[in-house]
Amino acid sequence: MISHNTRIWRHISCSVLGVFILMSCDTESEQPSFTGYVEAELVYLAAPQAGWLSNMPWQAGDTLSSNTLVFSLDNEQQLAAIKEAQARLAQAKAQERNGLTGAREQEIAELNAQRQQAQVAVDFAASEKTRWNKLVEEGLAPASKSSQVNADYASSIAKLKIITAGIEVARLGVRQELTNSAIAAEQAAQANLEQAQWQLSQRQVISQISGKIEEIFYRQGEFITAGKPVLAILPKDALIIRFFVPQAALSQFDVGQSVNIHADGITAPIDAHIFHIARSAEFTPPVIYDEQSRQKLMFLLEARLSAQDAGDHLLRPGLPVEVTP
Repeated sequence: MISHNTRIWRHISCSVLGVFILMSCDTESEQPSFTGYVEAELVYLAAPQAGWLSNMPWQAGDTLSSNTLVFSLDNEQQLAAIKEAQARLAQAKAQERNGLTGAREQEIAELNAQRQQAQVAVDFAASEKTRWNKLVEEGLAPASKSSQVNADYASSIAKLKIITAGIEVARLGVRQELTNSAIAAEQAAQANLEQAQWQLSQRQVISQISGKIEEIFYRQGEFITAGKPVLAILPKDALIIRFFVPQAALSQFDVGQSVNIHADGITAPIDAHIFHIARSAEFTPPVIYDEQSRQKLMFLLEARLSAQDAGDHLLRPGLPVEVTP
């Protein structure tokens, strides 16, 4: 016959065993979670040239659209360079026109007047030659006079030919080599102008992406060196989840797999897809996120939010999260 105390202990034992069974079932049914945090892939907009920041109309937290003016640098030097390039181009074009058109009409008219004078001299020298040669033949003048008038006639003919050739040359353009040189000078001046205009365009930085301004590093009136970031932009799809998985659980994950993101203050999990898994165990979770596992080597996994529109206003860079398969 079983005593009353024995029945009580059996009842207690069964009750305790049932509790342990329930606890075991709850533990086995609990979904494993892995520690991680939110990270932002920020885009830094830098100044392509050095200069004074003359215009910065934005504040941190503003939403920036693509093809929007972000900031401007002073441009006095670039404007002066454009004026100089324009003047050099105009000079090169004038030189080319001058080479192609030849002498001016006033210059041609002056040469024609000289030609007329030379023709008059030729006619006079011809008449003198005829007269004195006849007198020499008749014995009324010395033979030396014949030689003189013949030489004067030949000289006047030569002067007339020189002036006539000069008129023909004046009506032509410059030599082809000089013409090619003038054309090349014009092309170089045009290239210098385009370069100066491009330098001016670089004084205004236009955003190529849209997103929210996370931080501004320089303010209007400050001097910026070339290549220094002026502000940081968080694009719409730039939030990623970095979490850490031990080797024993690594087989549960694969690239492209969907995971759930949990964080404080978020009632419903946010969907994400894994896009990177580290090849070797060389990462440890940050101490502030998981102090108990800080000494354990873990594999780093990265996931990108699938429904960015639903999650970007809930998650912030640096926020600790829990990831479940």
